[in-house]
Amino acid sequence: MNIRYRLEEKKTAGLWCLLACVLAVVFSGCVCHAPDNFFYVPGLLPRTTLQMKTAGFWIARHPQPDGVVLTAREIDRFNQRVRDELSLTKDLSLWPSLTPGEELRLGLQTQLEDLKGRGLVWLNGQKPSAAYWSSVDVAVNRDAVPEEIPRQYGLVVRYASQRFLPVEEGLYAKAYDADFDELQNSALDIGTPVVILRHSPDGKWLYVESAFSAGWLRAENVAQVTDEMMERVWLEPLAVITAPKADIYLNEAMTDFYGFVLMGTRLPLVEARGDYFEVLIPFRQTDGTARFEPGFIPAADVHEGYLPYTPRNILTQAFKMLNQPYGWGGMYGEQDCSRFLQEVFSTVGIELPRDSKNQIKTGEAIALWEKETAGEEKLRFLQEQAVGGITLLGMKGHIMLYLGQVEGRAYAVHAVWAYRRPSRGQDEIVVLNRVAVTDLTLGEGSRKGSLLKRLNAVRSVR
Repeated sequence: MNIRYRLEEKKTAGLWCLLACVLAVVFSGCVCHAPDNFFYVPGLLPRTTLQMKTAGFWIARHPQPDGVVLTAREIDRFNQRVRDELSLTKDLSLWPSLTPGEELRLGLQTQLEDLKGRGLVWLNGQKPSAAYWSSVDVAVNRDAVPEEIPRQYGLVVRYASQRFLPVEEGLYAKAYDADFDELQNSALDIGTPVVILRHSPDGKWLYVESAFSAGWLRAENVAQVTDEMMERVWLEPLAVITAPKADIYLNEAMTDFYGFVLMGTRLPLVEARGDYFEVLIPFRQTDGTARFEPGFIPAADVHEGYLPYTPRNILTQAFKMLNQPYGWGGMYGEQDCSRFLQEVFSTVGIELPRDSKNQIKTGEAIALWEKETAGEEKLRFLQEQAVGGITLLGMKGHIMLYLGQVEGRAYAVHAVWAYRRPSRGQDEIVVLNRVAVTDLTLGEGSRKGSLLKRLNAVRSVR
């Protein structure tokens, strides 16, 4: 049994309430009733070993770690299916010259009504007033959307939060649930292409579409670009980030820090020069338009073009992320369960959708289970049909990368906030807050049940 450290009880009732509510979250941010006990697990989880926390352990057990799963041409077809047949991502290079304004008006209205109807609260538990929602309605300003919106491309110039509403302050499903801001849609890296569809009346926010998500960005984080500039962004050669985070510098000595980008980000490559890669990065000028400037990234953090799509490469990239902090919707510059997988598979050129419910619709279907399906049946099926490193395991609100089986137990790597375990008739919350290797019996006996019990879909990324 692994040693765990109980967090000290707080002496004031108010602070206890805050901590308990913040920690009463499981996996994708779904909240639960605050338990009487909660724990922090430092490193080694139940039924895992030190060796399991390395890519090499799983690569050695893989039947064909260096087999090419999909060629570059097949990856292009995979991405096209996700875009065109499933409509889960977008090819911004094919964005029409004019967008119907009615589509945007309807989308903005639907988003606002959904948020208003969810009973969200401020961090202190108070509900937003009618005046607040009226002010948001004014900021969104749907009625001013024109009948046709001319295409305007943009590039993100610094790591930026993408919001469901043009506001900074968060709203939450429960009071003090500080790490799970329900207005946080996603986060976009430096160099991410977007289509600009709307300016807020005060000019401080832009409503944009990326290839994977739509929402509001601070205007200061986006530079407008011409169609000709965008062509340079989409052309090869590309520098693909392979480190969990890569620093960008403005000089060859790499002392003038500019910003960071996450794994899977791609930037126009100028030249690979031994210790560093020179890339093009966008800057926002005073008039809001873009200019390109040279940026410099350590060579160890980047690859020229995409990596070959092999199980070895996917496992290696996934385990580079081991113990990286969890970040709901990209909060704090980190990743949640779906962004983790999106980053890993982006290094080989595969464009997974942004959220877990859509990721599990991609690739080849292997299994779809009802709630009553026995765990033993699922394990047998995984043993016979699932391949480590290229198989996604999905459940309501969460998604994982399958690794394989050891002594009859199935294992996965995933970005996870916490899990439940039973204790004296109630659930305890065990906080992980990181990318971790776990077996699928985690959570067994709790009110929600184990990962294996909750598992309802298996798909191969091919």
